[in-house]
Amino acid sequence: MRIALFGVNYHPETTGIAPFNTGLAEHWAAMLHDVTAVTAFPHYPEWRVADGYRGKTFARERRGGVRLLRAWQYVPPRRTTLRRIAYDSSLAASAMAWLPALGPVDLVWAVSPPLQLAVAAWAVSRARRATFVLHVQDLVPDIAVSLGMLRNPAAIAAARRLEQFVYRRAHQIVVLSNGFAENLRAKGVPARKITVLPDWMDTDFIRPAPRAAEGNGGVAGAFRARMGIPSEVFLAAHAGNMGVKQKLEVLLDAAAAAPEKCFLLVGDGVERARLEHAAAERRLANVKILPLLPRDELPALLAACDALVLNQAASVVDAVVPSKLLAYMAAGRPVVAATHPASESAALVRAADCGLAVAAEQPAALAAALETLRRDSSLAHRLGDNGRRHVERHFARTSVLEKFDQFLLALDTARPRRAGTTRVVAPGADAG
Repeated sequence: MRIALFGVNYHPETTGIAPFNTGLAEHWAAMLHDVTAVTAFPHYPEWRVADGYRGKTFARERRGGVRLLRAWQYVPPRRTTLRRIAYDSSLAASAMAWLPALGPVDLVWAVSPPLQLAVAAWAVSRARRATFVLHVQDLVPDIAVSLGMLRNPAAIAAARRLEQFVYRRAHQIVVLSNGFAENLRAKGVPARKITVLPDWMDTDFIRPAPRAAEGNGGVAGAFRARMGIPSEVFLAAHAGNMGVKQKLEVLLDAAAAAPEKCFLLVGDGVERARLEHAAAERRLANVKILPLLPRDELPALLAACDALVLNQAASVVDAVVPSKLLAYMAAGRPVVAATHPASESAALVRAADCGLAVAAEQPAALAAALETLRRDSSLAHRLGDNGRRHVERHFARTSVLEKFDQFLLALDTARPRRAGTTRVVAPGADAG
């Protein structure tokens, strides 16, 4: 099958949606599909175009069997609502310049957000008479409204119309969770168009390791030694994007209330500089804020921690499981989910029995949960082990990608044949 994947984020970005876009495209290429990814120049989560790509408008690359067609995107130095709209819309406009280079296409796969890029992908599918699949990785404009980033009634109405436009025109919509599926059905999307396919976790890459308190050897002890954190100190961390949605000043408040514990905030994003300034101003010696680490250091970071924190603003009712939560669980460490109680993350923590779910934006509740894990090491071990087993059972990379393959096979079987095309054949099947 000839597949065109449209998505903002791709390798060499290592956080957010990029690893999943890259992994999916390269998996399809390994399955002998002809795959092209139309994407932006790398810029996330630093919000700055990476060295080697600045000043370019278009570029071609090839990686992992996938042809990459990169197009210019406006990356604002400071985010406002209007600049964010320009950011979301610019790639949709510039990506259309690659239409002649795409050639014949059987399937157009659009990753949202942003919805604007999905509109461009739909236009390409119309021009190439291809199947159009929308892959919903986050609910927009829901998240923008919940965070107060989108307040103007006319702008909200316009965003809702754009959302409905894309949903109506997609032949199929892939969502990450049952919560997403319920959201779309409530908006009038027929259930027959919706398929739940979760993101995955590489359970071979991230594995449980001995805890630092069990001895200074191993990756956990080595990481702590580099950071100057004694093995006996209780260490809690939040790894990933530092944005408005994460509300990470709550961790600073919890750290102020628990000076005997160490708190690591690792990553990058629009809030990082403000958090660094606030931690320094408050003289929080037990808080370390680190930049985004190389991917190879992620297992050591997670192994070095006694607990891992997922923190979100109280106004966010996520219907998706953040990728950081799956990484936390794969590492075999207990989780403290300080999120809205109705969020998918809190539901997963409860269902997997892999941590403690507490109210969002309540530093005292967060600090109390961490203290519970510090005092009861057997509970912490049990919760961490539960998380690892749950990820292996439901989110392992191989099994999730097999579900994507079956979805693709069903799409290919259903689509009309055109001259010069061939059907996808399932492994072990007779091509006939």
